[in-house]
Amino acid sequence: MTEVHDLHIWAISTTETALTAHLVRPGATADDGFLAALGGELRARFGIGHATLQVEGGDPAHPCALAPAETL
Repeated sequence: MTEVHDLHIWAISTTETALTAHLVRPGATADDGFLAALGGELRARFGIGHATLQVEGGDPAHPCALAPAETL
């Protein structure tokens, strides 16, 4: 993973936290194991039980509109 952007964390309730983020992984293919491990790590380290992650390839021809300008 080379970059994380558009990161948002908020409380869903008094006991549950949610996270959304875009992850840039050049050359990576769909990897359920990576996402499962990352979800487990977010839960164990930070108590985040609801994570939605968007994986991007980082292709400069198709940049994410939500990435900071300095990373484009």
